[in-house]
Amino acid sequence: MNESDDLDDEEGAVIRALLPRCGPGGPDCRAIVNGILWQQGGGRRWHDLPTRYGPWHRCAERLRLWQTDGTWQNVLTYLASGRPLPRHTDRDHDRPEPPRAREAIDDWNSPWLP
Repeated sequence: MNESDDLDDEEGAVIRALLPRCGPGGPDCRAIVNGILWQQGGGRRWHDLPTRYGPWHRCAERLRLWQTDGTWQNVLTYLASGRPLPRHTDRDHDRPEPPRAREAIDDWNSPWLP
């Protein structure tokens, strides 16, 4: 995720309405959401968060709070409805794997199967 992937003004306004109030002098919620999306976008480390998103610990703490109260799910639902999903170039990767017969499953590596 780069700067062009950050929330635009319209998305930022809608997201701001979904988030709980942080107080009159609170942090920039749009930057926090962009920071969380940057970190979640590729399994990146919080410590590598670019400075344009603010302190990494603020983004991590807000994510924890928003996941606890359900706010983050609302944000993701909104973003999923308004943004196109990324397309894969490898068509075989998108195809589901056919189910395997019980006999074809190696019991040594799958001891939890009945």
